[in-house]
Amino acid sequence: MPKIPTPAPRLMLTMFTHNRCQLCVNAKEALEQVRQRVSFEITEVDIKKPENRRWFDEYKHDVPVIHANDEFLLWHRVNIDDTVAKLQAILDKQKDSS
Repeated sequence: MPKIPTPAPRLMLTMFTHNRCQLCVNAKEALEQVRQRVSFEITEVDIKKPENRRWFDEYKHDVPVIHANDEFLLWHRVNIDDTVAKLQAILDKQKDSS
């Protein structure tokens, strides 16, 4: 019986932010450098929008906060090499579990 190919591991990042956040601007720039080494998709969540109140209550003093595949990854500053290593470890774990 032919083996059914497993889908390639994926990374979905969520960045919790707001529009007056210079650290968030810096983090976005660093994440673009990370993306050159590890592929991912990213969604931004503006914690100041009423529908995101839960995230505001949790992260109001800590943005940017970044989750990878719905798990906490980092906050405040993006160290490019550390972030690449963390994301690669998540991908490797996905490969091992499939």
